[in-house]
Amino acid sequence: MYAVLPCSWKCDLPEDISIHLRTGREEALEFVRSALSEGEKLFLIGADGVSGRNKWIAASDHIALFGGSQLIGLNREDLGPRFPSMMDLYITPDGPWEKGVIGRVPEWRLATPAELSMMGADALVSEGVDEAEVAGHGGARVILLVRCHSWDSYNTEVAPVREAAEAALDLFNSKFTGGGEE
Repeated sequence: MYAVLPCSWKCDLPEDISIHLRTGREEALEFVRSALSEGEKLFLIGADGVSGRNKWIAASDHIALFGGSQLIGLNREDLGPRFPSMMDLYITPDGPWEKGVIGRVPEWRLATPAELSMMGADALVSEGVDEAEVAGHGGARVILLVRCHSWDSYNTEVAPVREAAEAALDLFNSKFTGGGEE
């Protein structure tokens, strides 16, 4: 498993998970592409976002109405087909988080409750979806874990990253590897 996490998250992950602390969009995308070229099929991606209240969400799907997509432009044949299916991109194991739909916006800190309502999403993010799309293009599965901040307070809970990684690995191994480790 490879993880792309915000550099502000304090987390405790097993040593066998390769971690990239996101400092910029392009570096995170290149990290995912590199991991795919090494055969990786499971990613843990973390993002901050906004919702009606402080909570954690594991994305079950995403809506991306604003901006472009990593799937637009020249196809990377080495990663996957021209138009990959994103139907089963997200792994949403049970854990100390909710499951929900994430909406991508240009900047979640500037989003409004009206935008959240209009999109019908459970949270709005600015990062994470692009990395997930690239991973999906390469045939991988993703657990996208979102730390949601409310409109008037900051979520200071410790990121349940270890729990998310372990739950995602268990679910991935039971669903996609016939019950065995990949």
